[in-house]
Amino acid sequence: MNPQRRRLLKWLATGIGASSLQTLARPVVPGADAKPYAVVVIGGGFAGATFARTLRRLDANVGITLVEPNREYHCCPLGIEYLVGKRDEETLVFGYQQLRAEGIEVVYQQAQSIDARRKQVRLADGSALGYDRCVVATGIGYKYDSIAGYSEAVASRVPHAWGGGEQLRLLKRQLEAMPNGGHVLISVPVDDYRCPPGPYERASLIADYLKTHKPDSRVIILDAKPRFAKQAQFEQAWKRFYGYGTEWATIQWIGAQQGGTVLGFDEARGQLLTEGGLVSGQVINIIAPQQADDFSRRNGLAAEHGWCPVNTQTLESLLVPDVHVIGDAAYAEKLPKSAFAATCQARVCALAIHSQMHGLALLKPQYMNVCYSLCGDNYGISVLLHYRHDAASNVIEIETLRVTPLDASDEDYRREAQSAYSMFDNLVKEAFG
Repeated sequence: MNPQRRRLLKWLATGIGASSLQTLARPVVPGADAKPYAVVVIGGGFAGATFARTLRRLDANVGITLVEPNREYHCCPLGIEYLVGKRDEETLVFGYQQLRAEGIEVVYQQAQSIDARRKQVRLADGSALGYDRCVVATGIGYKYDSIAGYSEAVASRVPHAWGGGEQLRLLKRQLEAMPNGGHVLISVPVDDYRCPPGPYERASLIADYLKTHKPDSRVIILDAKPRFAKQAQFEQAWKRFYGYGTEWATIQWIGAQQGGTVLGFDEARGQLLTEGGLVSGQVINIIAPQQADDFSRRNGLAAEHGWCPVNTQTLESLLVPDVHVIGDAAYAEKLPKSAFAATCQARVCALAIHSQMHGLALLKPQYMNVCYSLCGDNYGISVLLHYRHDAASNVIEIETLRVTPLDASDEDYRREAQSAYSMFDNLVKEAFG
Protein backbone atom coordinates (compact mmCIF):
# COMPACT_ATOMS: atom_id res chain seq x y z
CA MET A 1 0.00 0.00 0.00
CA ASN A 2 1.57 3.28 -1.05
CA PRO A 3 1.84 6.13 1.51
CA GLN A 4 -0.69 8.31 -0.28
CA ARG A 5 -3.35 5.61 -0.21
CA ARG A 6 -2.61 4.96 3.46
CA ARG A 7 -3.15 8.65 4.24
CA LEU A 8 -6.43 8.72 2.34
CA LEU A 9 -7.74 5.61 4.03
CA LYS A 10 -6.78 6.96 7.45
CA TRP A 11 -8.61 10.19 6.66
CA LEU A 12 -11.71 8.31 5.61
CA ALA A 13 -11.66 6.12 8.71
CA THR A 14 -11.30 8.97 11.18
CA GLY A 15 -14.19 11.07 9.95
CA ILE A 16 -12.19 14.28 9.58
CA GLY A 17 -13.84 16.93 7.37
CA ALA A 18 -13.69 17.17 3.60
CA SER A 19 -11.12 19.96 3.64
CA SER A 20 -8.48 17.42 4.68
CA LEU A 21 -8.85 15.76 1.30
CA GLN A 22 -7.53 18.86 -0.42
CA THR A 23 -4.09 18.19 1.09
CA LEU A 24 -3.79 15.02 -0.97
CA ALA A 25 -2.27 15.33 -4.42
CA ARG A 26 -4.97 13.24 -6.09
CA PRO A 27 -7.60 10.63 -5.18
CA VAL A 28 -6.41 7.05 -5.18
CA VAL A 29 -8.13 4.45 -7.37
CA PRO A 30 -7.42 0.75 -7.89
CA GLY A 31 -5.47 -0.54 -10.87
CA ALA A 32 -6.85 -0.99 -14.36
CA ASP A 33 -7.41 -4.73 -13.80
CA ALA A 34 -9.88 -4.11 -10.96
CA LYS A 35 -13.32 -5.61 -11.59
CA PRO A 36 -16.23 -3.16 -11.84
CA TYR A 37 -19.09 -3.49 -9.39
CA ALA A 38 -22.40 -1.76 -8.72
CA VAL A 39 -23.60 0.06 -5.61
CA VAL A 40 -27.13 1.39 -5.17
CA VAL A 41 -27.56 4.13 -2.58
CA ILE A 42 -31.09 4.75 -1.30
CA GLY A 43 -31.49 8.23 0.16
CA GLY A 44 -29.79 11.49 -0.80
CA GLY A 45 -29.30 13.27 2.51
CA PHE A 46 -25.98 14.02 4.16
CA ALA A 47 -25.21 10.32 4.68
CA GLY A 48 -26.17 9.05 1.22
CA ALA A 49 -24.60 11.90 -0.76
CA THR A 50 -21.37 11.85 1.27
CA PHE A 51 -21.10 8.08 0.85
CA ALA A 52 -21.56 8.26 -2.92
CA ARG A 53 -18.97 11.00 -3.40
CA THR A 54 -16.47 9.31 -1.06
CA LEU A 55 -16.75 5.97 -2.83
CA ARG A 56 -16.29 7.72 -6.17
CA ARG A 57 -13.05 9.29 -4.88
CA LEU A 58 -11.85 5.86 -3.80
CA ASP A 59 -12.83 3.94 -6.90
CA ALA A 60 -13.24 5.05 -10.52
CA ASN A 61 -14.56 1.64 -11.61
CA VAL A 62 -17.60 1.41 -9.37
CA GLY A 63 -21.04 2.12 -10.81
CA ILE A 64 -22.93 4.24 -8.27
CA THR A 65 -26.66 4.93 -8.50
CA LEU A 66 -28.31 7.25 -5.99
CA VAL A 67 -32.07 6.77 -5.62
CA GLU A 68 -33.84 9.82 -4.22
CA PRO A 69 -37.45 10.92 -4.86
CA ASN A 70 -36.74 14.64 -4.39
CA ARG A 71 -34.70 16.75 -6.77
CA GLU A 72 -33.54 18.93 -3.88
CA TYR A 73 -32.54 18.14 -0.32
CA HIS A 74 -33.96 20.37 2.43
CA CYS A 75 -31.53 19.99 5.29
CA CYS A 76 -32.13 20.20 9.05
CA PRO A 77 -28.90 21.70 10.46
CA LEU A 78 -29.34 25.46 10.95
CA GLY A 79 -33.02 25.11 10.06
CA ILE A 80 -33.82 26.83 13.35
CA GLU A 81 -32.29 30.02 11.94
CA TYR A 82 -34.79 29.92 9.07
CA LEU A 83 -37.56 29.26 11.59
CA VAL A 84 -36.87 32.51 13.45
CA GLY A 85 -36.08 34.69 10.43
CA LYS A 86 -32.27 34.69 10.64
CA ARG A 87 -31.66 32.71 7.43
CA ASP A 88 -33.30 32.36 4.00
CA GLU A 89 -34.70 28.96 3.14
CA GLU A 90 -32.67 28.66 -0.07
CA THR A 91 -29.48 28.49 2.02
CA LEU A 92 -30.75 25.13 3.32
CA VAL A 93 -31.66 23.59 -0.04
CA PHE A 94 -29.18 21.62 -2.18
CA GLY A 95 -29.29 19.72 -5.45
CA TYR A 96 -27.36 16.80 -6.89
CA GLN A 97 -25.64 18.44 -9.86
CA GLN A 98 -22.15 17.84 -8.48
CA LEU A 99 -22.83 14.16 -7.90
CA ARG A 100 -23.97 13.76 -11.50
CA ALA A 101 -20.88 15.64 -12.71
CA GLU A 102 -18.73 13.08 -10.89
CA GLY A 103 -20.34 10.18 -12.73
CA ILE A 104 -22.87 9.21 -10.07
CA GLU A 105 -26.22 8.35 -11.61
CA VAL A 106 -29.10 10.03 -9.77
CA VAL A 107 -32.54 8.44 -10.18
CA TYR A 108 -35.40 10.64 -8.94
CA GLN A 109 -37.75 7.92 -7.78
CA GLN A 110 -39.06 6.31 -4.62
CA ALA A 111 -37.42 3.00 -3.74
CA GLN A 112 -40.09 0.44 -2.88
CA SER A 113 -38.27 -2.73 -1.82
CA ILE A 114 -35.02 -4.63 -1.63
CA ASP A 115 -34.85 -8.17 -3.00
CA ALA A 116 -31.80 -9.44 -1.12
CA ARG A 117 -31.82 -12.81 -2.89
CA ARG A 118 -31.76 -11.33 -6.39
CA LYS A 119 -29.75 -8.29 -5.21
CA GLN A 120 -32.19 -5.85 -6.71
CA VAL A 121 -33.86 -2.61 -5.60
CA ARG A 122 -37.42 -2.24 -6.91
CA LEU A 123 -38.49 1.31 -7.77
CA ALA A 124 -41.92 2.96 -7.77
CA ASP A 125 -42.26 2.69 -11.57
CA GLY A 126 -41.75 -1.07 -11.39
CA SER A 127 -38.18 -1.10 -12.70
CA ALA A 128 -35.33 -2.72 -10.80
CA LEU A 129 -31.70 -1.82 -10.15
CA GLY A 130 -29.17 -4.59 -9.61
CA TYR A 131 -26.42 -4.20 -7.05
CA ASP A 132 -23.38 -5.87 -5.56
CA ARG A 133 -23.82 -3.72 -2.46
CA CYS A 134 -26.80 -1.64 -1.40
CA VAL A 135 -26.50 1.29 1.01
CA VAL A 136 -29.65 2.50 2.78
CA ALA A 137 -29.58 6.08 4.07
CA THR A 138 -33.28 6.83 4.41
CA GLY A 139 -33.31 8.35 7.89
CA ILE A 140 -35.95 8.45 10.59
CA GLY A 141 -39.64 7.71 10.96
CA TYR A 142 -42.05 8.86 13.66
CA LYS A 143 -44.03 6.95 16.28
CA TYR A 144 -47.05 9.20 15.96
CA ASP A 145 -49.35 6.85 17.86
CA SER A 146 -47.18 6.99 20.99
CA ILE A 147 -48.97 10.24 21.87
CA ALA A 148 -52.76 9.91 22.12
CA GLY A 149 -54.51 12.28 19.73
CA TYR A 150 -51.45 12.76 17.52
CA SER A 151 -51.06 11.21 14.07
CA GLU A 152 -49.36 11.79 10.75
CA ALA A 153 -52.49 13.63 9.57
CA VAL A 154 -52.46 15.87 12.65
CA ALA A 155 -48.76 16.57 12.07
CA SER A 156 -49.70 18.30 8.81
CA ARG A 157 -51.40 20.93 11.01
CA VAL A 158 -49.38 20.64 14.25
CA PRO A 159 -45.84 20.13 12.97
CA HIS A 160 -42.94 18.23 14.42
CA ALA A 161 -40.72 20.29 12.06
CA TRP A 162 -37.94 17.74 12.59
CA GLY A 163 -37.10 17.79 8.92
CA GLY A 164 -36.80 20.54 6.34
CA GLY A 165 -39.37 21.79 3.88
CA GLU A 166 -43.07 22.31 4.55
CA GLN A 167 -42.93 21.22 8.20
CA LEU A 168 -40.48 24.03 9.00
CA ARG A 169 -42.48 26.52 6.93
CA LEU A 170 -45.65 25.64 8.82
CA LEU A 171 -44.07 26.13 12.23
CA LYS A 172 -42.52 29.41 11.07
CA ARG A 173 -45.94 30.71 9.96
CA GLN A 174 -47.48 29.71 13.26
CA LEU A 175 -44.78 31.49 15.26
CA GLU A 176 -45.24 34.63 13.23
CA ALA A 177 -49.03 34.54 13.65
CA MET A 178 -48.97 33.87 17.40
CA PRO A 179 -50.19 36.89 19.42
CA ASN A 180 -47.93 38.51 21.99
CA GLY A 181 -48.41 36.77 25.31
CA GLY A 182 -48.82 33.32 23.75
CA HIS A 183 -47.06 30.15 24.81
CA VAL A 184 -44.95 27.95 22.52
CA LEU A 185 -44.96 24.33 23.70
CA ILE A 186 -42.16 21.99 22.59
CA SER A 187 -42.70 18.30 23.34
CA VAL A 188 -39.38 16.41 23.51
CA PRO A 189 -39.23 12.60 23.21
CA VAL A 190 -37.11 10.02 24.97
CA ASP A 191 -33.86 8.85 23.37
CA ASP A 192 -33.06 7.83 20.65
CA TYR A 193 -33.96 10.61 18.27
CA ARG A 194 -32.24 12.71 15.64
CA CYS A 195 -30.02 15.49 17.04
CA PRO A 196 -30.26 15.09 20.84
CA PRO A 197 -29.50 18.80 21.63
CA GLY A 198 -31.78 20.02 18.83
CA PRO A 199 -34.94 20.75 20.86
CA TYR A 200 -33.02 22.94 23.30
CA GLU A 201 -31.31 24.89 20.53
CA ARG A 202 -34.76 25.37 18.99
CA ALA A 203 -36.13 26.63 22.32
CA SER A 204 -33.16 29.00 22.67
CA LEU A 205 -33.56 30.72 19.33
CA ILE A 206 -37.37 30.83 19.59
CA ALA A 207 -36.91 32.56 22.96
CA ASP A 208 -34.52 34.99 21.28
CA TYR A 209 -37.17 35.68 18.63
CA LEU A 210 -39.90 36.16 21.25
CA LYS A 211 -37.80 38.62 23.26
CA THR A 212 -37.69 40.93 20.25
CA HIS A 213 -41.05 40.36 18.57
CA LYS A 214 -43.42 39.05 21.27
CA PRO A 215 -41.84 39.96 24.62
CA ASP A 216 -44.73 38.77 26.78
CA SER A 217 -44.56 35.24 25.33
CA ARG A 218 -42.83 32.14 26.64
CA VAL A 219 -41.34 28.84 25.45
CA ILE A 220 -42.22 25.81 27.59
CA ILE A 221 -40.21 22.63 27.01
CA LEU A 222 -42.05 19.46 28.05
CA ASP A 223 -39.43 16.74 28.23
CA ALA A 224 -39.79 12.97 28.54
CA LYS A 225 -36.22 12.80 29.88
CA PRO A 226 -34.91 13.72 33.34
CA ARG A 227 -31.84 15.42 31.83
CA PHE A 228 -30.55 16.39 28.41
CA ALA A 229 -27.39 16.92 26.35
CA LYS A 230 -25.29 19.96 27.31
CA GLN A 231 -27.84 20.82 29.98
CA ALA A 232 -25.53 22.89 32.19
CA GLN A 233 -24.32 24.88 29.17
CA PHE A 234 -27.84 25.51 27.88
CA GLU A 235 -29.17 26.50 31.30
CA GLN A 236 -26.30 28.92 31.81
CA ALA A 237 -27.14 30.59 28.48
CA TRP A 238 -30.84 30.67 29.34
CA LYS A 239 -30.12 32.39 32.65
CA ARG A 240 -27.93 34.94 30.90
CA PHE A 241 -30.30 35.79 28.05
CA TYR A 242 -33.80 34.60 28.91
CA GLY A 243 -34.24 34.92 32.69
CA TYR A 244 -34.30 31.18 33.20
CA GLY A 245 -35.40 30.23 36.71
CA THR A 246 -37.21 33.51 37.35
CA GLU A 247 -40.92 34.41 37.21
CA TRP A 248 -40.37 36.43 34.04
CA ALA A 249 -38.33 33.75 32.22
CA THR A 250 -38.81 33.40 28.46
CA ILE A 251 -37.88 29.69 28.73
CA GLN A 252 -39.24 27.09 31.12
CA TRP A 253 -38.05 23.46 31.12
CA ILE A 254 -40.21 20.75 32.70
CA GLY A 255 -38.38 17.43 32.82
CA ALA A 256 -39.68 13.92 33.32
CA GLN A 257 -39.25 14.07 37.10
CA GLN A 258 -41.37 17.23 37.18
CA GLY A 259 -44.15 15.65 35.08
CA GLY A 260 -42.98 16.83 31.67
CA THR A 261 -43.63 13.59 29.75
CA VAL A 262 -46.36 14.21 27.15
CA LEU A 263 -49.04 11.53 27.00
CA GLY A 264 -51.75 13.05 24.82
CA PHE A 265 -52.84 15.96 22.65
CA ASP A 266 -56.19 17.76 22.35
CA GLU A 267 -55.99 19.68 19.11
CA ALA A 268 -59.34 21.44 19.52
CA ARG A 269 -58.35 22.90 22.90
CA GLY A 270 -54.69 23.44 22.08
CA GLN A 271 -53.58 21.38 25.07
CA LEU A 272 -50.96 18.76 25.82
CA LEU A 273 -51.69 16.20 28.52
CA THR A 274 -48.55 15.56 30.54
CA GLU A 275 -47.86 13.41 33.57
CA GLY A 276 -48.07 16.66 35.53
CA GLY A 277 -51.41 17.76 34.06
CA LEU A 278 -52.73 19.81 31.14
CA VAL A 279 -50.61 22.54 29.52
CA SER A 280 -52.11 25.00 27.02
CA GLY A 281 -50.30 26.70 24.17
CA GLN A 282 -50.96 28.84 21.13
CA VAL A 283 -48.16 27.17 19.12
CA ILE A 284 -47.53 23.49 19.74
CA ASN A 285 -44.47 21.69 18.39
CA ILE A 286 -44.69 17.95 19.03
CA ILE A 287 -41.38 16.23 18.30
CA ALA A 288 -42.70 12.69 18.23
CA PRO A 289 -40.67 9.67 19.38
CA GLN A 290 -38.67 8.24 16.51
CA GLN A 291 -37.52 5.03 14.88
CA ALA A 292 -36.04 3.95 11.56
CA ASP A 293 -38.04 5.09 8.55
CA ASP A 294 -40.80 3.04 6.94
CA PHE A 295 -38.61 1.78 4.08
CA SER A 296 -36.01 0.30 6.43
CA ARG A 297 -38.61 -1.35 8.65
CA ARG A 298 -40.65 -2.64 5.71
CA ASN A 299 -37.57 -4.29 4.23
CA GLY A 300 -36.51 -6.19 7.33
CA LEU A 301 -33.59 -3.97 8.30
CA ALA A 302 -34.95 -2.87 11.69
CA ALA A 303 -34.94 -4.85 14.93
CA GLU A 304 -37.62 -4.84 17.63
CA HIS A 305 -36.26 -1.63 19.13
CA GLY A 306 -37.09 0.16 15.87
CA TRP A 307 -33.58 0.88 14.58
CA CYS A 308 -31.33 -0.99 12.13
CA PRO A 309 -28.54 -3.02 13.80
CA VAL A 310 -25.26 -2.92 11.90
CA ASN A 311 -21.73 -4.22 12.07
CA THR A 312 -20.04 -1.07 13.34
CA GLN A 313 -16.82 -1.84 11.45
CA THR A 314 -18.51 -1.86 8.04
CA LEU A 315 -22.06 -0.54 8.67
CA GLU A 316 -23.38 -3.72 7.04
CA SER A 317 -26.81 -4.79 8.25
CA LEU A 318 -26.85 -7.61 10.79
CA LEU A 319 -30.19 -8.72 9.37
CA VAL A 320 -29.89 -8.48 5.56
CA PRO A 321 -26.64 -9.49 3.79
CA ASP A 322 -24.82 -7.14 1.41
CA VAL A 323 -26.97 -4.21 2.55
CA HIS A 324 -25.43 -1.42 4.62
CA VAL A 325 -27.35 1.13 6.70
CA ILE A 326 -25.85 4.54 7.44
CA GLY A 327 -27.11 7.71 9.02
CA ASP A 328 -29.97 8.22 11.45
CA ALA A 329 -31.67 4.84 10.85
CA ALA A 330 -28.57 2.88 11.87
CA TYR A 331 -28.25 1.48 15.37
CA ALA A 332 -24.54 2.14 15.85
CA GLU A 333 -24.25 2.22 19.63
CA LYS A 334 -23.07 4.65 21.13
CA LEU A 335 -22.86 7.02 18.18
CA PRO A 336 -25.61 9.68 18.32
CA LYS A 337 -27.85 10.59 15.42
CA SER A 338 -26.40 13.75 13.92
CA ALA A 339 -25.39 15.07 10.52
CA PHE A 340 -21.71 14.88 11.46
CA ALA A 341 -22.02 11.31 12.73
CA ALA A 342 -23.93 10.36 9.57
CA THR A 343 -21.15 11.64 7.32
CA CYS A 344 -18.57 9.86 9.46
CA GLN A 345 -20.50 6.60 9.01
CA ALA A 346 -20.72 7.31 5.28
CA ARG A 347 -16.94 7.51 4.92
CA VAL A 348 -16.31 4.42 7.06
CA CYS A 349 -18.89 2.51 4.99
CA ALA A 350 -17.38 3.66 1.68
CA LEU A 351 -13.94 2.56 2.81
CA ALA A 352 -15.30 -0.81 4.00
CA ILE A 353 -17.13 -1.54 0.74
CA HIS A 354 -14.10 -0.49 -1.31
CA SER A 355 -11.91 -2.83 0.74
CA GLN A 356 -14.39 -5.73 0.60
CA MET A 357 -14.91 -5.50 -3.14
CA HIS A 358 -11.15 -5.42 -3.81
CA GLY A 359 -10.09 -8.06 -1.31
CA LEU A 360 -8.30 -5.59 0.95
CA ALA A 361 -8.02 -5.91 4.70
CA LEU A 362 -10.55 -3.90 6.66
CA LEU A 363 -9.14 -1.06 8.71
CA LYS A 364 -10.19 -0.37 12.27
CA PRO A 365 -12.61 2.56 12.06
CA GLN A 366 -12.25 5.60 14.28
CA TYR A 367 -15.45 7.52 14.88
CA MET A 368 -16.00 11.02 16.15
CA ASN A 369 -18.92 13.40 16.53
CA VAL A 370 -19.16 17.13 17.05
CA CYS A 371 -22.38 19.01 17.68
CA TYR A 372 -22.71 22.78 17.88
CA SER A 373 -25.77 24.50 19.31
CA LEU A 374 -26.66 28.16 18.95
CA CYS A 375 -28.18 29.79 22.04
CA GLY A 376 -28.33 33.38 20.75
CA ASP A 377 -26.46 35.83 18.56
CA ASN A 378 -22.70 35.11 18.66
CA TYR A 379 -23.23 32.52 21.38
CA GLY A 380 -22.58 28.86 20.62
CA ILE A 381 -21.83 25.77 22.68
CA SER A 382 -20.50 22.41 21.57
CA VAL A 383 -19.75 18.83 22.46
CA LEU A 384 -16.90 16.90 20.83
CA LEU A 385 -16.56 13.14 21.25
CA HIS A 386 -13.94 10.68 20.10
CA TYR A 387 -14.81 7.00 20.11
CA ARG A 388 -13.02 3.67 20.27
CA HIS A 389 -14.37 0.81 18.18
CA ASP A 390 -14.75 -2.40 20.16
CA ALA A 391 -14.94 -5.27 17.67
CA ALA A 392 -15.81 -7.86 20.32
CA SER A 393 -18.90 -6.03 21.60
CA ASN A 394 -19.72 -4.21 18.33
CA VAL A 395 -20.03 -1.05 20.43
CA ILE A 396 -18.51 2.32 19.56
CA GLU A 397 -17.29 3.30 23.02
CA ILE A 398 -16.86 6.92 24.07
CA GLU A 399 -13.14 7.53 24.60
CA THR A 400 -13.01 11.30 25.20
CA LEU A 401 -15.69 13.95 25.65
CA ARG A 402 -15.22 17.71 25.60
CA VAL A 403 -17.96 20.29 26.14
CA THR A 404 -17.76 24.06 26.13
CA PRO A 405 -16.49 25.00 29.61
CA LEU A 406 -18.88 26.89 31.84
CA ASP A 407 -16.27 29.57 32.42
CA ALA A 408 -15.79 30.25 28.69
CA SER A 409 -15.32 33.87 27.63
CA ASP A 410 -17.58 35.86 25.31
CA GLU A 411 -14.96 35.43 22.61
CA ASP A 412 -15.04 31.65 23.16
CA TYR A 413 -18.81 31.61 22.68
CA ARG A 414 -18.49 33.74 19.55
CA ARG A 415 -15.93 31.34 18.11
CA GLU A 416 -18.16 28.38 18.90
CA ALA A 417 -20.96 30.04 16.93
CA GLN A 418 -18.64 30.70 14.00
CA SER A 419 -17.46 27.09 14.15
CA ALA A 420 -21.08 25.96 13.84
CA TYR A 421 -21.36 27.82 10.54
CA SER A 422 -17.99 26.52 9.33
CA MET A 423 -18.93 22.94 10.11
CA PHE A 424 -22.23 23.35 8.27
CA ASP A 425 -20.44 24.72 5.21
CA ASN A 426 -17.96 21.81 5.26
CA LEU A 427 -20.70 19.19 5.61
CA VAL A 428 -22.59 20.71 2.70
CA LYS A 429 -19.49 20.93 0.51
CA GLU A 430 -18.58 17.34 1.28
CA ALA A 431 -22.06 16.00 0.53
CA PHE A 432 -23.29 18.19 -2.32
CA GLY A 433 -20.22 20.01 -3.64
